[in-house]
Amino acid sequence: MTDTTNHPHNALPMGHQLQDYIIQLVLGDGGFGITYLAKDTQLDALVAIKEYLPNELAVRDQEHTVYAKSQKEVDVFNWGLKRFLDEARILAQFKHTNIVRVLRFFSAHNTAYIVMEYEQGQSLTESTQEGQSTTEEELMQLLPPLLDALETVHDAGYLHRDIKPDNIYLREEDNSPVLLDFGAARFEVGRRSCSVTSIVTPGYAPFEQYEGDGSQQGPWTDIYALGAVLYYMIWGIKPVAATKRISATMRGNPDPLRPAIEIGHGHYSESFLCAIDSALAIQQEDRPQNVSAWRDQLFSSSPTPSLSLKSVRTRTSTRTFGNRPHKQGGFKWYYGVAVLLVLVAIGGYGWLNYVEKNEQLGSHSTSITLQATHGQPTYLEQRQQVEAETRRLDAAIQQQYISIAQRDAIEIGKIIWMNESSGNVSGLTSWNKQEYFASMGIGHFIWYPQGQEGPFTETFPDLLIFMQEQGVILPDWLQSIPACPWQTRQTFLNNLQSDKMVSLRTLMKNTVPVQVQFMIRRLELALPKILESLQTKTEQEQVRKQFYRVAQTPKGVYALLDYVHFKGEGTSPTERYQDKGWGLLQVLEQMPSNLTHNATDEFVDAAEFVLKRRIQNSPPARNEERWLAGWKNRLNTYR
Repeated sequence: MTDTTNHPHNALPMGHQLQDYIIQLVLGDGGFGITYLAKDTQLDALVAIKEYLPNELAVRDQEHTVYAKSQKEVDVFNWGLKRFLDEARILAQFKHTNIVRVLRFFSAHNTAYIVMEYEQGQSLTESTQEGQSTTEEELMQLLPPLLDALETVHDAGYLHRDIKPDNIYLREEDNSPVLLDFGAARFEVGRRSCSVTSIVTPGYAPFEQYEGDGSQQGPWTDIYALGAVLYYMIWGIKPVAATKRISATMRGNPDPLRPAIEIGHGHYSESFLCAIDSALAIQQEDRPQNVSAWRDQLFSSSPTPSLSLKSVRTRTSTRTFGNRPHKQGGFKWYYGVAVLLVLVAIGGYGWLNYVEKNEQLGSHSTSITLQATHGQPTYLEQRQQVEAETRRLDAAIQQQYISIAQRDAIEIGKIIWMNESSGNVSGLTSWNKQEYFASMGIGHFIWYPQGQEGPFTETFPDLLIFMQEQGVILPDWLQSIPACPWQTRQTFLNNLQSDKMVSLRTLMKNTVPVQVQFMIRRLELALPKILESLQTKTEQEQVRKQFYRVAQTPKGVYALLDYVHFKGEGTSPTERYQDKGWGLLQVLEQMPSNLTHNATDEFVDAAEFVLKRRIQNSPPARNEERWLAGWKNRLNTYR
């Protein structure tokens, strides 16, 4: 229950006496009511008090009396008030240590109040924002009491209807979870009034909660929501809204929600990930029908997490996987498999007709299949198969390797924003002099006007697509991923206060973590692309070695992440002056091969050399010398 410094205008004033309680401050202000921190004058103890005040239906007058905004809303307001008190009576029956405890409830000011125990601690959302790493072991400690609490609620014939990270509270004393803020009364009021819109939380609410009568809801509805919380905890992003999932499947398109079995593969047990996917099934009949059934799935025994070549995809999570025990064995696993493949290729044709070898190296297990066609393969075909598998393994181990804690991702976002526009909101939509494109967001993602092309890779449309994949709701005019609507810099500047520009800045300001995750995706895709562009194995090995040297520390990860965004991968033939590039590839190539000094310092020195060479080779009319001081300042943030 978090302290908030903002006191809503419609809240009771601080110091106001409400029966035996004195209002201290506002803990939370939602569409359905306000929660206060108050002092019990009889017991000299702090309590939390929830007030029924649906702000789209009711207002408060100067005497603190709450009443419906208009006559047509009186019936709905009164009906909701009754449901609010009914909910209080039901909650008061629960004496479960992981369900918020109701001490009493009463009516006053023409509305109602629920008095609850006040616990020191923070919500799951706040805990995540502070960057706590969430391993499977930690989640397995969190889940049993939550499942037991939820089962208690269901056994009483009741539903929570609003499970989300904000409504799971972690006690300060022992980190045990508490279920807060049941949403049943809010749902009932929402059914009766189209004015109350916040009756579901997109991403955590299954599709049946969007339906009017609630007849399709049951324990499986809360199971979906808790499954969505687990998805958020392993991925760092809430699931795609159920309405978007339904819409896509009805059109015959794939479900836009990436399965947990993919995003967490190799970092969580298969049975645990499958249980999350089971809870998030679109159709309610495909989910576990009660907590007991889901508990069996979650806690069933499973083999050691493995990395399958068939299911590896790019991962963009900012959750921390680096502390997992299997992480350290990554390089041994990779080279061990590579050696196995080479030995197979050289050692005998019979092995290559069908090889499926499960080898436990470190704590990894992997399955490798090489299938020859048209009889006996030639030596060249064998080598091509080996090289193809090696490239896939290269991409797989990189995706496993590049991961940063959420707190580091947020800090990186702040630094990049400072690098690009001094952390100013106005800098989130800009167009530099002598450029022919707009620059958006914390990283100044490039956005070309309609019909305009240039030597630099356009990244803003890809960012918008990524946002949609992650469930971000774009302004209507951006839904189709248009070209930049302003053809010239002057037109752009003339529209800085237009509705479109304001909506852009608002979107960019509110999605800083998502923009960082997009940049991480670019980094994850960079190394395989860079290696593919090199001609010899020696060159590939040298660049790969330097990449992993730099990535050994959070500072190094930041350096790689920022630079690949700042100056690109270095593989585009159009990003050259006099046939010399300035991207990540060129910096890694420029780093010394003796490997004796601090890798991040060597990276910075090499980057400075490459950027100075760019200036020397650039067309004089561009006057790129003026940027060097700023570029050097940016590079120094890597040290």
